[in-house]
Amino acid sequence: MSHTFFQKNDNFEVVEQFDKDQFIVEIAFAEDTTQLELVFDPSQDYWDELVENLESGFWQHMICRVQAKYDDKVMGEAFLGSIVAEGPEKWLREDMMYVDDLVDQAMEEARSEAVRMLEILKQDFLGTKLFQDIDQKVVDNEFN
Repeated sequence: MSHTFFQKNDNFEVVEQFDKDQFIVEIAFAEDTTQLELVFDPSQDYWDELVENLESGFWQHMICRVQAKYDDKVMGEAFLGSIVAEGPEKWLREDMMYVDDLVDQAMEEARSEAVRMLEILKQDFLGTKLFQDIDQKVVDNEFN
């Protein structure tokens, strides 16, 4: 489950989009404003370099959001926060393992949501439409 901030953040900028199976996958990034001390250890050797590069703008502190959409509806999504890199494009090229994991998570959720929706639609539409012209006693006898 993702942090509420990730889900409610509307400042994501789509960097990449592609088709995968029946879905359109969007990879987007937003600034991660989480306090650095909460996600990185200030006592570690990398701390000074981290702060210096973030303050200078050489590195960015980002959140990645991957969404799997069908007909412009978000069917599945995955998030990864506290990414530090020179920028989204460079991170996408250099950390494909993380990107692939996020895409897999979003796709799995999207497929599950599609199947769930199909079941509900079948119950809501086929169930009533299929039997609307048949005597209710006949329908009852079929399922008893």
